[in-house]
Amino acid sequence: MTILSTRSKEAIKTGLAMAISYGIALQLGWEKPSWAGMAVAMISLSTAGQTINKGAMRMLGTLVGLGAALTFLARFSQDRWLFMVTVSLYVGFCTYMLTGKKLVYFWFVSAFVCMLIAIAGGADSQNAFYTALTRAQETGLGILVYSLVSVLLWPQSSAIRLNDVSRKLFTTHMRLYRTYCGLMTGESAGKEYRGLRLQEIQLLTQFGQILNGAQTDTYEVWEVRHQWQQFQEQTTVLMETLERWRESLAGIRELNLTGLLPNLKPVCLEIDQRLAQIERMLNGKDPIQVPGQVALIVEKDLVNKLNHFQKAAVAVTKAQIDHLQDISRSLFDCVQEIKGFSLHSSIPNRIGGRSLGLALDPDRLAAALQVVLTLWIAFLVWVYIDPPGHAMFVFFATLLTMIAAMMHQSVSLMFMPFFYGSVFAGILYVFVMPRLSGYTELGLMIFGVTFAYYYLFWQPRQALIKVAGMACFIVHTSIQNQQTYSFAAFANSAAMMQLACTLAIAISFVLASPRPEKTFLRLVARFFRHSEFLMSRLALDRDDPRGLANRWQMALYRNDLLEIPAKLTILGQRIDYRLLSGQTSEQVQMLVTSLQALAYRIKELVEVCELPQADLLVEAVLDDLRAWRLTAQELLRLWADDPALAALQSAEIRDRLVARISRLEAQIGETLCDVEEGKLSEGEFENFYRILGAFKGLSESGIEYSQIAQGIDWALWKEARF
Repeated sequence: MTILSTRSKEAIKTGLAMAISYGIALQLGWEKPSWAGMAVAMISLSTAGQTINKGAMRMLGTLVGLGAALTFLARFSQDRWLFMVTVSLYVGFCTYMLTGKKLVYFWFVSAFVCMLIAIAGGADSQNAFYTALTRAQETGLGILVYSLVSVLLWPQSSAIRLNDVSRKLFTTHMRLYRTYCGLMTGESAGKEYRGLRLQEIQLLTQFGQILNGAQTDTYEVWEVRHQWQQFQEQTTVLMETLERWRESLAGIRELNLTGLLPNLKPVCLEIDQRLAQIERMLNGKDPIQVPGQVALIVEKDLVNKLNHFQKAAVAVTKAQIDHLQDISRSLFDCVQEIKGFSLHSSIPNRIGGRSLGLALDPDRLAAALQVVLTLWIAFLVWVYIDPPGHAMFVFFATLLTMIAAMMHQSVSLMFMPFFYGSVFAGILYVFVMPRLSGYTELGLMIFGVTFAYYYLFWQPRQALIKVAGMACFIVHTSIQNQQTYSFAAFANSAAMMQLACTLAIAISFVLASPRPEKTFLRLVARFFRHSEFLMSRLALDRDDPRGLANRWQMALYRNDLLEIPAKLTILGQRIDYRLLSGQTSEQVQMLVTSLQALAYRIKELVEVCELPQADLLVEAVLDDLRAWRLTAQELLRLWADDPALAALQSAEIRDRLVARISRLEAQIGETLCDVEEGKLSEGEFENFYRILGAFKGLSESGIEYSQIAQGIDWALWKEARF
């Protein structure tokens, strides 16, 4: 007996749903059966839950987009310029939202459906309403048919994949924790952490995608959905805390940790056991024991003999380990409830930093602006030149730019998939379809084409080829009950696609070069400009910003600073290193890792500067802190403006930072000698040392970045290429 592979099953399900959708639409005499087929092609995913979830997003987005389009037509149908302004603002807003992390597909569908109805309807309200009604019923048909097929034929539950990915994710967390423990005690070099770190990020992204489907197709997951969402949030916090802990290890590696923190090993072992029990529960086994709480003890007599930055390093390490204890306890309670090992049910307490509030993303704003610009230029080309496809030229050019924004890809990558897709669809339209008789033969062709695309291009990286091919097949064949064949119509449609794609590619170069290496340089420069601004606002020698605009700008920059390294990681994978002689992806990954360390250090500085401070100590070292800050700002500005010059001066940069830190340490020593005993509380001392640790850690991260940046040929990256 032949056992079909998952790849074959999914291709069969999609082909069957496509043929059934077309058959029902043609039998009922509906005017646009291709819209039902397009819905099937777009929502097909590997599990029933993911399919239903995406289908719901498509249906909801369709209804919202229809409502928006009809509202705009009713309100502004007599003024086409005001109408276009309103539509473009709506499309721009949807584009900004779809480039985020929540309801991406909903916003995408809402935008393109609004455009489709607005452009197809024109000033004829009756035609617009009829088009909207047809779109809604065809889309609903496609979603219903594929959802039923995915549920009834070889159904796959997302719950199994959810459990599998959660186990792999937490196992990666445990391996990173044990690696960093070895780094702290000197028992291991910990060279494997970079690979584990990348795997951790990929699994966390995959977990979020699967969770949405599992909540839909598995009732057991739906019942504890809040706990699963909390698990996702807490594992993200755990990832950040582990990384910040690793970055702080350099300052304590040479210290006698056994003496300074006498129960460090029992505390680390307790955290390790708690993580092991969490992993055990994720594997479906009862926890052997409920871990207790062991407070980390600091030997104050030995700590007092250290220099001030060593004291700061000990204070920072203690804070990180205490935070790890809190997160591991919260995760233990959360997983206990998810797996049903807890006697009570509640939503665990949130462990993490404060929300940064409303913070706009510059890259998402740029993507929205590019989509709006494409819409307007395509509209003007339609009005004054009238290209092939007429109004659909406007729709398709804007749609391609939106797809590129949603997939975080360059529009130029879409040209060849749509070209080859048009050629293949043209062969079927001209040579095959005129010879077909009856829906049996037509249905077999629809099934065969769909099966072939979904079987051959099944890998995630081939999604663009698959989607472009199916879209060209559906659009160019234009299957209807009263089927007509016209090579001129096909040629006109194919030319429209290629011209629209060419226009979208040309517009992508208007704002800035879309090449990955150029975008990489822009993001690095923006990272350091934002870092310089935050340094100027977060120093201890400056009053807290009181203005609303200033606080909003700080929130925007802080949020962007934490997002940029993740964007750079994606860009680093897309760079063609054959064009950058001598540069490797490993070098770029190390550079991105050092930038991530800088971002965490600045975030840590933000947090510790908000702690109650010892004013006496701060005032005593105010001049030295100001000198350090001005030096750091100057270096950040240099890295932003001219990375090549900064790389050449890396040795001088390191010397200046080390000199400032040494001078600051000497001044602190003189100040503490003059402080009367009992004048400062223990908490003020600890907070002050944590602040010093943040300053020292930021300097060390800056030095590390300068060393890595020295190996990058920045001038080669800036060269223009055609």
